[in-house]
Amino acid sequence: MRRMGAALAALLLMTGCGQKAAESTTDEAVKAVQESPSPAAATTLATTTKLLDAMAEVDGEGPAAEYFEYGEPAWWRGFSADASARRWLPATAAGLGGLAQAATTLPNATGLNPAASDRAMAIGVPPRQAFRFDGGIDPEAVRTRLTALGAKPRRLGEHDGLSFADGADIDVSRVIAPGVTNQLNQVVVTDTTAATAAVPESLAAVLGGKPALADSSHHAALADCLGDVAAATIMAAPAPGPVMLYGVGLRRPSAPGDQAVNVICVVPEASAADAVDKALTTRLTAVGTTRDGATFGTYATRITHDRPHANTLTTLRAVLTLSDKANVLFVQQLLYKGELQALTAPA
Repeated sequence: MRRMGAALAALLLMTGCGQKAAESTTDEAVKAVQESPSPAAATTLATTTKLLDAMAEVDGEGPAAEYFEYGEPAWWRGFSADASARRWLPATAAGLGGLAQAATTLPNATGLNPAASDRAMAIGVPPRQAFRFDGGIDPEAVRTRLTALGAKPRRLGEHDGLSFADGADIDVSRVIAPGVTNQLNQVVVTDTTAATAAVPESLAAVLGGKPALADSSHHAALADCLGDVAAATIMAAPAPGPVMLYGVGLRRPSAPGDQAVNVICVVPEASAADAVDKALTTRLTAVGTTRDGATFGTYATRITHDRPHANTLTTLRAVLTLSDKANVLFVQQLLYKGELQALTAPA
């Protein structure tokens, strides 16, 4: 796995800030914590999910192998008319990565409207990050507004695109739109897809390549472990260690009034599987404490652990049924803050 260092920390800080605003502020703790098996954990997972389908659309040897973020704006639009849907708002930014902070200004400034898309993906870490939105694209609006902002026509791989920079040039002083700098250096827009990136190589990766990310046995196992999620992040460990891949997701709710169910999956090194399992299962419990001093039972009414791929490639899973106090992307926050990495570190 590639090392990411400071660039990953910067990306996770931006992403975490984008979700923090919608975090629940209620101070009521959950009184009764059950650790009986969760129905979500016991469900037999399909071999093909929308998450895995999305992973089949990006290059598996490019930036996506380091960081892959997925969201389904179309799913959350179906909740928008319900007054009780406000708590799901953090999930609407899933898949936007470093563009989450600019989501509300992008449509008027650039013609890109992530909220109108069916699927959103972000891959890589700065400066190799890239973004892709499938569905809900107005290509003429995007081309017109980006051209007015100074973008120039350029052939980008096999596509006609628009560019604010020649090649891999990075100008940190350029502001393309409020909250947007180099993320839109290179843009390709079609009738069905819009893709942007800081550099051409990342743009090509988010538009596809072989082998795809879904062709990686480790990434595919993690996607299967996460199951039917409408928001997910998969991240490689920043340095060699007992865990190779981390995956976190929000299981798809059927109605706004459903309890949020979060999933954590990790792919450990084979030799460290038992030690990582012991660390996670003994720390991530109702009485285990978070970095803010609360117990995990404050945020989850039920926590279960299992090994969904114990007989093949080992993956370790924790399923959390969240309380009303928790942000619906609670486990994503654990990942972004480095808390999940600490939970899985062998003693």
